[in-house]
Amino acid sequence: MKIEQVKKYVIKKLPSRVIAQRITKATVNSTVAFILCLVPSALSVLGGEPAMLPLISVMVHPGRRFGSMLEGIVFCTTGLLVGNAYSLLGRFIAQCILGNLEYLPDQEQLEYNYDRYRAALAVLAVFHILMLFFHGWMRVISHKFFGIVFPLFLVVHFTFTDNLNVSAGTIAKNFTVPFFVGIAISLACNLVIFPEFGSSYFGTSMSDILNELHETLDYTLRFFNQKSTNYTQEQVTLAQLIKKKTTLRSKLNATQGVLKECTYEISYSYCSPSQAKPLIEILKTQLSYTCALINASQLHYTTAMNNSDNDQLENVLSRTDDPLFKLHKSISRCLYIVKLSIAQSYDVKVSKMAQPEYFTVEEIDMTKVNFESEVRTLARDLSMLDLSFRKEFTLLSNEFENYLTPNDNMFILSSFLMNLKETTNSVINMMNVANNILQVRLKREKKGIFGRRIWMPFIKSREDLKGWFEANHGDFFNSNESASLNGAPSMRIYTGDVVDPEKSHSDDESTTVLSTNEEKKNFLDSLIVWLLKLYHSHSAHIRFGLQCAVALTLATFPMFVPEARHWFVDIRGPWIGFVCILVVEPEVGSTFFVFFLRGVGVISGAAWGYLSYVAGDNQNNPYLETVVTVIGAIPGFYFFLGTPYIKAAIIGVISIYIVILSAALPSEVGGSILVNFGKRCLAMIYGGAVALICQIGFFPNKARDELIKEVVYSTGNISKILLLYAAGLDGETVQVSLSEKRFHTLQRLSSLTSASLIRADAYRISAKKEPRLKGSYHQIEKIFFEIIFILRQILERVENIVQLRRSYGSAIVEELNDDVFPYRRQLIASMNNTVKAVEFALLTKSPLPQYLPSCTVAQKRLIAKVSDVIKTKYKRKDSIDDSSDEELVMDFGHRKQKKILENQQENVLKERFLSWNASSAATEEIVEYIEELVELTKVLVGVNEFKYGFLSRSLYSEYAAKAVRGYEQLVPNNNDNTTQDEDDDSDQALDDDELNPVAFDDVSSIANTHKSAMSEGFRKRVYSIGSWIRGDEQSTTSMGQFYDDSDEEDGDEQLPLSLMRVASRRGGNS
Repeated sequence: MKIEQVKKYVIKKLPSRVIAQRITKATVNSTVAFILCLVPSALSVLGGEPAMLPLISVMVHPGRRFGSMLEGIVFCTTGLLVGNAYSLLGRFIAQCILGNLEYLPDQEQLEYNYDRYRAALAVLAVFHILMLFFHGWMRVISHKFFGIVFPLFLVVHFTFTDNLNVSAGTIAKNFTVPFFVGIAISLACNLVIFPEFGSSYFGTSMSDILNELHETLDYTLRFFNQKSTNYTQEQVTLAQLIKKKTTLRSKLNATQGVLKECTYEISYSYCSPSQAKPLIEILKTQLSYTCALINASQLHYTTAMNNSDNDQLENVLSRTDDPLFKLHKSISRCLYIVKLSIAQSYDVKVSKMAQPEYFTVEEIDMTKVNFESEVRTLARDLSMLDLSFRKEFTLLSNEFENYLTPNDNMFILSSFLMNLKETTNSVINMMNVANNILQVRLKREKKGIFGRRIWMPFIKSREDLKGWFEANHGDFFNSNESASLNGAPSMRIYTGDVVDPEKSHSDDESTTVLSTNEEKKNFLDSLIVWLLKLYHSHSAHIRFGLQCAVALTLATFPMFVPEARHWFVDIRGPWIGFVCILVVEPEVGSTFFVFFLRGVGVISGAAWGYLSYVAGDNQNNPYLETVVTVIGAIPGFYFFLGTPYIKAAIIGVISIYIVILSAALPSEVGGSILVNFGKRCLAMIYGGAVALICQIGFFPNKARDELIKEVVYSTGNISKILLLYAAGLDGETVQVSLSEKRFHTLQRLSSLTSASLIRADAYRISAKKEPRLKGSYHQIEKIFFEIIFILRQILERVENIVQLRRSYGSAIVEELNDDVFPYRRQLIASMNNTVKAVEFALLTKSPLPQYLPSCTVAQKRLIAKVSDVIKTKYKRKDSIDDSSDEELVMDFGHRKQKKILENQQENVLKERFLSWNASSAATEEIVEYIEELVELTKVLVGVNEFKYGFLSRSLYSEYAAKAVRGYEQLVPNNNDNTTQDEDDDSDQALDDDELNPVAFDDVSSIANTHKSAMSEGFRKRVYSIGSWIRGDEQSTTSMGQFYDDSDEEDGDEQLPLSLMRVASRRGGNS
């Protein structure tokens, strides 16, 4: 059994075909570069720094697609040219300071020209510090710019250690020829050995996102209509359905990244990848509606449990089962046609296009598909479903009094129907775009080889090229943990019709002639304000720039001290700076972790280099030496290209070649292989330790603090969003519920909040690596995971509300605002004040106030008022219109009542009313998640509930136990063995290995606490002074934390705790 497990583990860890091909390319590339350094005839061409050749071959490695490769080349070349120009300028000024003795070597300068030599080194030190500050600044702006500033650092750092009497031409040759030769070899390997083009991969990436969307829609429509008799396959679980949102978003982001790579490529094909941009824009919009459909399915699932009033909803679904199934089948068929169109247009194998989940589709000949007919069929099926729903609404309104007034069932149906309509419209638009792309492909195919064209998107589209270079433009997912830790976004937003104070100058002020003193004073004030704004908006950039400058200056200051310069160069001092700059990270936890990774990489790489040199009989057998380096480079590139341990692998591979070449190539420093091995390890220890000490002592920037800042920023943005989308809160007449200006402001705020939550998630993971004196961070990390999840759910639902209001408007806001605006204002104020209270509690680490406005009560009051207005307003309107017929009431009373009812139904079933119903469903969920946010904040900072004379603080274990227990009682077949006693039920939950791992690893360690005889009040009082219960630190797996494809089939155990609590509360209260 163990042998089989080991076999499965090894097979799982083996690289895929693509990774294996990339490892092969990277290994061949670095080996060729290493061999050139061992050929005597090549050394004279490479100049005085041939060791830079294998280094740059690893930095600009060919183990990636051509677009990414070309980007790396452009960035590296930019850094190389700027670095050479900057270093030559610094050396030129230093040589001018030396005067007539500039031809003397450094040792003689120290003896015969000490003062000028010291001044020249001081100038180089200033240039070095400025370069380091710029390096840190650019790294914080965007992780992509590391490809520019690292070659810049290499050139400046190593040229400043050379003798000052070396000519500019020699310096330029030493630090350009190896770089450009390495770039040329890498480019050749990328194009010749297993070439990968983003334009070819783009079709595969599009197939992935379309397959995922198709599968998600199939699962969602099947899950919503659970009792349908038309389906034969089993439905997925709720956890799997919710996980689809994350998977869909990640694949969409990956597709956008591949499209951006194609901006750099020169491709030769029938269709340009840029032709699919409209399709990706549709997918970005459709993502919101797909998530809303999943949310509606979740609402339906939870309200259906323990809900005796759900019969009407099930009646509607049962009566509309056939048209809903027919529409589902049409949507699925159209999506399959879209996928086949993309496959044929971009040369993707049809086998990669997944068949519909619940339908069998015959083989389709794309040359004979009538797209217009398919679109008409889809539109007709949507109309039939819409008519069926309206008919059933009308029948139920006649059977059940006030059924069409606002209620949970109406909210769920409206949310599902409106988002299904928008999904169908998106599919129709996708059909039109796919048809256009396919017709272009078929037209060009008829021309044979002359139909293919050379595509250069970066020439034709300046905006795309500009957007690619812009920092953080569409940068949703990043390659590593530090890549997403960028500077804080701007805090300025539009909050309504507010006059800009900078633009509100009176005519008198504009015509006033200021005196000279006043002008100077205003200039100084403006300068101070500008500097403060600059620091406020770029504090992260300035901090990390100073951190890099201080750390590298402390590590390499002997390089600029005349007496210590020769000693520093002799111990391979530039290696110290090289290691130090790679260890420095924005926060303490990452610096600790990277120091460990770099240390493992340097020691293992240097040791393998020593082994290779010894195996080659001290350079007497370079052939065997090269073979041994290849054996060591292959696992190094595997870890580099196929695992998350990039930072250890890259410096490990570089160390293999650097240690060998430092002993094999003639140089001023020289030294045996053992001495150079020791110097390499010393550089790692010394440089890494300096970076770590500088981080802890001077820039103690902790990921925990940054996590709180990002969560607070996201919470504040959400409170602003809640105010922005609610128009007409003062009772003014609103013609349009969401203006274009507000919509664009909401879009910008939403993107800023989404990016902030991504950074918060990265900080949350990084915070686990930081040392902490106050105890385990394990439990707090789980709480922040839940908070980030809640904020994402709120943002997701707000985005859906905004999209629906923009498409359909809101009848309540546009027609009934005069009657309901006080209730709307109360609801928005309650939500906003509660979110603001959470924001300030997290920011100041102070407890929440004892009493907060109830969002739930405000929401119920608004719904009751809207229901009352709908019942009276339209009925009153019809009564006034027919007031002349009062004498015929007795004869025609029944007919008149029927007319009033039909008019009322017609008004209520307007799309604007359905849009408000759908928005109300989302608003109810927002309210529930805000309440969960408050509960989690109480766990973190407490609440001023002085019931027992102390600050009250909930326990996370109690929060988790209630969530799991409530969800077990809600979901069928999951609570068969529940007991009557709450404590016994809790004990059973604690002993169950199948419980949600997000819930608690450590609750089991306090199971005995539940059995104790302590009262609830005393237990709450015991743990009120900020104590945390430390339990078992075993590893966990949860959605969004440690995701693995092997967990795809997991059940509801993967649900976050906050979602469990919301579902159980809704199911219990419905």
